[in-house]
Amino acid sequence: MGKIRLNNIKHYTGTQAELPATLPYGDTYFSTDEQRYFVYNENEEPREITSGSIDEVEELIKTNIQGYIGLLSGVYFGDAYGTAQTIAIEDVDVWQDVVMTIQAPVLGQHAGGISDERVADMKTANTQGYEGTGAFGDPIKFLLEGMVVQSAATLRTSLTFVPDEDGGRLDSRIFLERHSGASPSEDFPINAAGLAMESGADEFYPHLVNVQFFVGDTINTNGPGDAGKIRFQIKSDVTGTIYMNEMALFIQL
Repeated sequence: MGKIRLNNIKHYTGTQAELPATLPYGDTYFSTDEQRYFVYNENEEPREITSGSIDEVEELIKTNIQGYIGLLSGVYFGDAYGTAQTIAIEDVDVWQDVVMTIQAPVLGQHAGGISDERVADMKTANTQGYEGTGAFGDPIKFLLEGMVVQSAATLRTSLTFVPDEDGGRLDSRIFLERHSGASPSEDFPINAAGLAMESGADEFYPHLVNVQFFVGDTINTNGPGDAGKIRFQIKSDVTGTIYMNEMALFIQL
C-alpha cells in the first residue's frame, strides 16, 4: 500500500518561478501567473494536472484553493434598504460592531442570504463559516478554521450611510481575534479607507469596503474550534443611520 495522508494536505499558490521543487505527497500548488495546477506525487515532486479537462482543473481549484462565503441582507431580496443601525450621540467617535440581519430563505422563492462556497478544508474543519446572528450585541464573526499560515483573505462589505449633520466622516475596519496559542495574544484591527460625506447631511452615501489580509500564525487553525475570527466595525464622527447590505469573505487557501 502506498503512503496515505489524512486531513493533512496543504494547498499553496504563487508564481510559476516560485514553484517548490519538493512538497509532501498530496500537497498542491497553483501558479497564479500562468494558471497551472500541480499535485505532488509519492516522490514529493510536482506533477502538472494535464490529463483532465479545463472544467476539471477549475473544479479542483474551486474545491481546494479559492472560495468565499457571502452573507446578504434583505436589500437583495426586495427590501428598499439594508439592515438599519442608528448612530446616536453616545455612539459618535466609538467603534461599533455592525448590525445586519441575514435574509432568511423563503419557501418556493429563494434559498436566503447565505452563500457558502468555502474551500473543502474549511468546510471539513467547521460546517458553519460564521457565528453570531448579526443583532446588536451578537455580531457576525467569520471563522477562519481550516486556513493555514500561507492563506490569505479579503473581507468585502457593502453599506450605505445617511448622516444627520454636514461634514461627517465614516471610518471602518476589520477586527481580528487571535487563536488561544497566539503570541502576541492581543486581538488587533486593520483599518480601511474612510468615507468623507462632502455633499452634506441627509444624503445616501454608498460605501464599498475591501480589506485584504494574510493569515499568518496567530489567526490560522490552532486546533479544533480554535482559530482566528474576524468581524466588521464602523465609527462615525456624526449621528446618522447605517444600512448594511452585505458582507463576504473571499478566500485563498
